[in-house]
Amino acid sequence: MTSLQTSSSEGLKPINIGTETLTGACASHGPWERSVPSVLAKQMKGRCPHCDEIERREKERREAELAQRNMLSKRQRMIRKLFDQAEIPRRFQGRTFENYSSACEEQEKALAKARNYATNFPRVMELGASFVFCGKPGTGKTHLACAIANHVMANFGASALFITVFDAIGRIKASYGPDSGTSERDVMKALCSPDLLILDEVGVQYGTEFEKVIITDIINRRYSDMRPTIILSNLDAGELEGYLGSRVIDRMFEGGGGVLAFTWDSYRPKVARDKSLPAGEYRAPEWMLGE
Repeated sequence: MTSLQTSSSEGLKPINIGTETLTGACASHGPWERSVPSVLAKQMKGRCPHCDEIERREKERREAELAQRNMLSKRQRMIRKLFDQAEIPRRFQGRTFENYSSACEEQEKALAKARNYATNFPRVMELGASFVFCGKPGTGKTHLACAIANHVMANFGASALFITVFDAIGRIKASYGPDSGTSERDVMKALCSPDLLILDEVGVQYGTEFEKVIITDIINRRYSDMRPTIILSNLDAGELEGYLGSRVIDRMFEGGGGVLAFTWDSYRPKVARDKSLPAGEYRAPEWMLGE
């Protein structure tokens, strides 16, 4: 007999809850015996305690799996949203470190530094470390930058944004219009808030004072907030310093970042020249010729 206590105006009084002993035989576990509260005896009659325990554990397992799937689904939705908002060009959305093609020692070093930057991104964010990828076109700057962005979004849930200087300036100028639904402050916030910003085609623009001020402002704001920035430019290191100024370049070295020069030749596939054509003109590949 089990006793509980209840309160009343006369103090605590015991309440006796009777128990019953149930017995039975299970095809899987043989004879069994269990003690249950009398009020549950009818409900529990004929129920093997071993089977009940197995059912309870199985239910807990299913609930844990469902919770895990829901958590993974939520994470997948979050990562999908990060990728959708990153504005990485379609051509570079699938770029990874694994599908980066390196043909020389310098490229291997660039790949290793980019991979190390991405895999240690939590520390990168703590230090506010930024990078400049500069050099010849077609040497893999955008590939490695997008591989970094893809990695940090998928593995750390970090936000990223890829944008060209031309588009950034265009969005700011558009905010000045009378019918614009955004302000310059809104645009600057969108550019400065992501965990990682990839700013492409730096130095390709006209180089007006306005553009230089805006670019420098973006970089400086992110520097002050310790938000990593990757600058992509076809200029060499000296030309880029002349464009942005030594102060901006110096800041890219803080926290372990720096300037990575892409000095090797372009690895973009070349369309074969046909020597039988005048001046070795290009011949369309077979898949374009049709039948």
